[in-house]
Amino acid sequence: MRMTFRFLICAVLAIVMLPIIIFIYFLQAGPISAAISTEHERAYGVICDAGSTGTRVFVYSWISTSDNRLIEIEPVMYEQKPVMRKISPGLSTFGTKPDQAAEYIKPLMDLAEQHIPEDKLPFTPVFIFATAGMRLLPDEQKEAVLTNLQTKLPAMTKMQVMKEHIRVIEGKWEGIYSWIAVNYALGKFNKTTPEQVTFPGQNGITISPRQKTVGMIDMGGASMQIAFELDQTESFRSSSVENINLGCREDDSSFKYKLFVTTFLGYGVNEGNRKYETKLERKLKDQNGTVIQDDCLPLNFHKTVKLENGDNFVRRGTGNWNECVKEVSTLLDPEQKSELCTRPEISKCYFGAVPAPNIPLSNVELYGFSEYWYSTHDVLGLGGQYNATMIAKKSNQFCGQRWSTIQASAKKSLYPRADEERLQSQCFKSAWVSSVLHDGFAVDKQHNNFQSVSTIAGQEVQWALGAMIYHMRFFPLRDSSRNLTVKKTHSAAESVYVPLFLLIGIFALFVIIFTKEHSLLCFSNEKRRGLSRTSYSYKLLKENRTSSSFLESLA
Repeated sequence: MRMTFRFLICAVLAIVMLPIIIFIYFLQAGPISAAISTEHERAYGVICDAGSTGTRVFVYSWISTSDNRLIEIEPVMYEQKPVMRKISPGLSTFGTKPDQAAEYIKPLMDLAEQHIPEDKLPFTPVFIFATAGMRLLPDEQKEAVLTNLQTKLPAMTKMQVMKEHIRVIEGKWEGIYSWIAVNYALGKFNKTTPEQVTFPGQNGITISPRQKTVGMIDMGGASMQIAFELDQTESFRSSSVENINLGCREDDSSFKYKLFVTTFLGYGVNEGNRKYETKLERKLKDQNGTVIQDDCLPLNFHKTVKLENGDNFVRRGTGNWNECVKEVSTLLDPEQKSELCTRPEISKCYFGAVPAPNIPLSNVELYGFSEYWYSTHDVLGLGGQYNATMIAKKSNQFCGQRWSTIQASAKKSLYPRADEERLQSQCFKSAWVSSVLHDGFAVDKQHNNFQSVSTIAGQEVQWALGAMIYHMRFFPLRDSSRNLTVKKTHSAAESVYVPLFLLIGIFALFVIIFTKEHSLLCFSNEKRRGLSRTSYSYKLLKENRTSSSFLESLA
């Protein structure tokens, strides 16, 4: 009986120990589960667009869900608006006072820090990319400004400021970033409705499923960029052809693109206006006058132009928009070709003597940004799907008004989206962007796929977004590597605990079986003993009864 009780105690202990150890195992696995959950941990980044007229800061956040997808990035919001601030003048104005550059940028860093969690600040990369304004500076001044930012700014912020993240970017990359931004906003990098793209390779061809992308034209103040995708089999070769990979893996062709992308430095709308005024100056010298009739200004508007030598001349507006377009088109005449454009292998050139692939841009889905939006939307109200006929009609109507009439209309809020500077320059700017589109890029006026935009899916599209996507493209590998480590740790834990569970289970089963068999044996023995005692008692009782009968007979 004592042995049975002992085995029962062992069985109970074994059964109780098993769930306890399982509980301890999952308790130990807790940190592993927590590590897995960090796969979707949110990260932050800050980028400054140091343009020709000012510097803007953008704050983005993102998560990574898979190493075969791009990061899911979005602007950080405050009061339902993206965090953004612009300061003026442009960074290039510090070329003669470079020691003040870091102090100029610091307010933008302070703003960004306010919208990023404190514990994320040391891991938040800061990018300061300067564009056309800085490109035009002499090299010595340019380097002095960059050096001041690279050495002084890290001590002014808790965020991660690296020397290589502060630089003047090529106009080509400004175009690439813009192309990335617009296609990301349109969802063109998603794999939901794929098309087949052929990649020629050493071992034949590779077919990659993905969506068809769109092209973009971004018109700034000092420069403009164009970018569109080329077929992977396109034979056109040029320094304007760039192969990029937005994915984090070199062996994955899903995010590899072949682009035609180039910048036209000096052909932004403000530089275009400077070229135009230089042309007027030359014409005026031939006339020996100080006032010149100008088709690119509203009727009777007078603008004084200051020359570098200190002289002035006056532009007097005639408000003839059609003639203005003809005048500015001569500034980008595609027939003015360099020796490069006369080579037999070059079949086509854009303005500025830029060799181009023989692809009709009228057939390419194109999105126009910045000045293409402002010039068609702010005054004319024609932003969106491009209509050359309506733009010409409304531009002629606006520019043909007397300047005094335009001013009176502005006071009545008839141009709520335009300030006075926009009203003064609208005629030239709308003529410039129109001429670039039709004369410079040969986009057909009636049959095209062009539209001007400011936002896509409710989000303002900036090249800064594309820059962040490109430079953070390896971010998913961090989470992928961490998850792989977690899985290995989890497997190692299983290799220890699973055999232990099995051993305890076998032991418990053995104890239970042994206890059961022992109990049955005891029961069998007890049963036999019980039967023997019963027989003996019956025999004794029978003998007692016999003895009693014998005694009674004697009596």
